[in-house]
Parts: sequence; C-alpha cells; structure tokens
Amino acid sequence: MKTPELPPFDHKPKKYTGLSPDEILRLRKEFLNPGIFLYYKKPFTMVEGKMQYVWDESGRRYLDALGGIVTVSVGHCHPKVVEAGNRQNELLQHSTTIYLQPNIVEYAKELASKMPGDLKVCYFVNSGSEANDLALLMARAFPTTSLRCATPTTAEMRRPWD
Repeated sequence: MKTPELPPFDHKPKKYTGLSPDEILRLRKEFLNPGIFLYYKKPFTMVEGKMQYVWDESGRRYLDALGGIVTVSVGHCHPKVVEAGNRQNELLQHSTTIYLQPNIVEYAKELASKMPGDLKVCYFVNSGSEANDLALLMARAFPTTSLRCATPTTAEMRRPWD
C-alpha cells in the first residue's frame, strides 16, 4: 500500500539540534515513571507542530490525526492562539487563584451565560484527570436521591446539610 502524499503546506520546520530519539528514550526510561507508556515499538519523536501537522527530528511532516491528551482544538501553534498567548504573557504569565485576577472571572461569567438553568458556577481544571477527580468529589458532596438520569437537576440533588 502506497503512503498517501500530504498536500502542500507553507511552513518549513526549524532544523532540530536537540537530543536523538535514542537518547530521549534512554532518559525517559531513567527519569519518567513506566506508567507513562509508549504506544509504539519504534516511537515517533515529535519536535515541532504547526496547525494540523507535526514534524519529527529529521524534518518529516505528519498529519496529526491523533492529537493526544489535552488536545489542541485549533491545531498546533495556530497564529491567533499564539498571538493571544503572547499578548497575555507580556502582561502576566501565571496567576494562582488565591489572588484576584480579572480574566478568570470574565471568562467564567461569559461561560455561565451560555449554560442552562442554574448552572452558573465554574470550576476550572487543567486536565481530564483533574476533571474526573472533580466529578467524583462533587458526586460525593452532592449525592443524588435518584439514579433516573446521569446529570441530575437541582431538584433531584440532595445536599448533605439539607
């Protein structure tokens, strides 16, 4: 079977001068938990991404049809996302939620305006694992009195202090 050709794309990756795939694999085995496993016998070394494509250490381009965990929904290094990130990083790169910061509340207000009914409180997390942890925490804190639906309405929820 012939490998299909990718369409032309106006981007030339930077020359990669970092660690070799063998060295990355050696260091990975030494310093990363084995629970962070690889899917392939000969793993792909991704060194650059742009929109829907990624490149390996030799400059070969691939279509990123997998995306992976914490997938970017608009492609790698989308110019509008890079521009917005750069603008924000010029002002403030990180702020913990123990301080007041306008961006998180403005975003939460906008997001809540799109939600139905009483779903007006936001809790932001960084990953699917954190989202699962939060879902379990909320399920324990607000157990339902009925198993009739997967997402109970406010009326179906029983609070521990009720």
